[in-house]
Amino acid sequence: MIYLKMEKIKINTKTKIKNSAVHLFNTQETLSVTTNHIAKEAGISPGNLYYHYKNKEEIVTDLYLDLSKRFEEINSFENILLSSNPIKVLDDTFELMGEIFYEYRFLLRDSMVLIALYPSFKENFVRNQEKRIKQIESLLQFLLKENIIQYEENINLERRAKMHWFITAYWQSFASSTGNVSRESIKEAKEIFFEFMIYPFLTQKGKMMLSSKN
Repeated sequence: MIYLKMEKIKINTKTKIKNSAVHLFNTQETLSVTTNHIAKEAGISPGNLYYHYKNKEEIVTDLYLDLSKRFEEINSFENILLSSNPIKVLDDTFELMGEIFYEYRFLLRDSMVLIALYPSFKENFVRNQEKRIKQIESLLQFLLKENIIQYEENINLERRAKMHWFITAYWQSFASSTGNVSRESIKEAKEIFFEFMIYPFLTQKGKMMLSSKN
């Protein structure tokens, strides 16, 4: 009983640390936020924070893993493949992703800096990126096979998948150079993705799915 109580306190404290870190990272410059700032925001001592995390890198990496887990829980690729209207599910998926991305918007805004600074973050980011690009390529193959989209012959699907990933993963780094990452900038990334990467390549079947989703 005592062990379970201690574990509950440990989990609650870690959650408090992560919630405080997300708030500070989102509202301030990530590099300017220290572990002392996070501990103060969480209402705990620095020593208590260091009991759970050795440094800020571990916190950032753990938050990225939380983001990845939330993304996985959507089952986006599986849902698209099993749907009778993949275009609608793709649209709905972007809406769900947008809310998750906004919650962890500092990761989108500062991804390049975090990759340069934190090896553990880079390792997880690159591994996740490779996985996502392969999933996108498989999705494009599915849409082609189902005659939902159509490309010119001999198109390089791997490069196309990389471009899809680039827009969804890096647009907010660009957006933050002239403003803040916002729900509007995330929505803009979605609109650009569909306008340039999906709509021009829809077959008649795909266009019917598009019209029926509205």
